[in-house]
Amino acid sequence: TNGKGSTTAMCASVLREAGYRTGMFVSPYVLTFRERIQIDGQMIPEEEMAALCEEICLAVEKMAQEGIAPAEFEVVTALGMLWFARQKCDVVCLEVGLGGRFDATNVIEQSLVSVICAIGYDHTQILGDTLEQIAFEKCGILKPDGVCVSYPKQDPEALAEIMKQCAQKNNRLIIPNAESVEIDTESILGSRFRYNNLEWNLPLAGHHQIYNFLTAVSAIEAVKAQGFAISDKNITDGIAKVAFPARMERISVEPLVVLDGAHNPQGCEALAKAMALTPKKKIVIMGMMRDKDWVHASSMIAKEAEMFFAVTPDNPRALPAEELAQEAAALTGQAKAFSTVEEAVDAAVKLLREDMALFCCGSLYLAAQIRPVLQERLRKRQESACH
Repeated sequence: TNGKGSTTAMCASVLREAGYRTGMFVSPYVLTFRERIQIDGQMIPEEEMAALCEEICLAVEKMAQEGIAPAEFEVVTALGMLWFARQKCDVVCLEVGLGGRFDATNVIEQSLVSVICAIGYDHTQILGDTLEQIAFEKCGILKPDGVCVSYPKQDPEALAEIMKQCAQKNNRLIIPNAESVEIDTESILGSRFRYNNLEWNLPLAGHHQIYNFLTAVSAIEAVKAQGFAISDKNITDGIAKVAFPARMERISVEPLVVLDGAHNPQGCEALAKAMALTPKKKIVIMGMMRDKDWVHASSMIAKEAEMFFAVTPDNPRALPAEELAQEAAALTGQAKAFSTVEEAVDAAVKLLREDMALFCCGSLYLAAQIRPVLQERLRKRQESACH
């Protein structure tokens, strides 16, 4: 449910560091569609993507004539697979789109390792409204006689189903030990800690990212056990270099501006805990989709905020800013709805002082929309300060 993108990025970063030609398939994108399909950290080039799309279109049209036109995500998955194959990738890190059992990525017949990240409530209308049902759908990616790695802090209900599915499919289940991490420092800039007798620098902030790290490293160890040449240095260096847009992403350090795609209760709880790591007063700009559990998710963020600025993301499923502000008003010092993202950013940037921080969250759609606005306004602020 949460952490798939970060965990995928960590695995890909380590494999790349070990010298393997590494494909990475993730969703959704933040700035450009091509982010979804990468090899060795480089996005698929525009010309190659256009040529592959034309090729795939022929198959899509043929299927449409037979009345079985594929969905957009299926087309994108085909695009990724085709490029990874043509480019002769040694290994591919595939992030599931939704669920697992019926996801387009599950077309693969075999995998080196199946990874189950943190399971929570999201897409319940499709995946079921209990953690057991959701875990069952996620475990659809398990292959017979394979290896499964699970996030270390799963809810007991989800974990019971994962164990059941592993037994049924004869999978060896690996659950990393979260207690074996000795944290040195943890801040909004990331974490330093000891694990497996090694020193680690994790640039992704938030305690949940340490658990995602454990999941990723366990997956890498499982791959290593199958004959991949990966040294401890490859792993520590790969983790230290990991970067992922809109996942506790620091747009600026002075003033502190953080962008996060948290959009469901579990994600927002993790973000709220990370926000608490800084003593600075917090301004929040938040915009959400109506089909999410927005009341529960936004309440956790609003409680951490001195000022709460609500916006309406540019998406047909967006929740109107007025409704979000109204809900937050009871929980925060000051809640206000803005008619545009630009107005909210202008108001927040104008207020930012040394003892304040700005957090933008609620949706990856909002992240895509707000990121260039933040960068441009902060650049202007910097320029005027220099003059």
